[in-house]
Amino acid sequence: MIKTDDYCFVCGKQNPKGLKAVFIHGSGRSQAVIVLDKEYQGYSGIVHGGIISALLDEACVYAANSFGYNTVTAELKTRFKKPAYPGEKITVEAQATQLKSKLIEAKAWIKNSENSIIAEAESKLIIKEKTR
Repeated sequence: MIKTDDYCFVCGKQNPKGLKAVFIHGSGRSQAVIVLDKEYQGYSGIVHGGIISALLDEACVYAANSFGYNTVTAELKTRFKKPAYPGEKITVEAQATQLKSKLIEAKAWIKNSENSIIAEAESKLIIKEKTR
């Protein structure tokens, strides 16, 4: 069984340095709305691309796990379109499709408050175990 101690960097409530993103998920979809602080910037005034990638990855995992599995990411391909800014409200969404008995593919995207795409990703996730 995959263990969790609520310390995930992206969604863990117990991680004092984490993002604490709250994902709503079900039926192969996930969504979170978050405002990132300046602590997560790379270049001055721009959220670090690694943070953006981590959010996209987490959205894919939540979408895949909503099918009743624990999954792990095998591949994540990210495309950056626009910068995200500290203090800006962004929405992270994903949609997953089960392809084979042990493989799920997902697509995720992040939009700003003007509904413009900041970044998008394609992911392949391996099913580790059934949860329900």
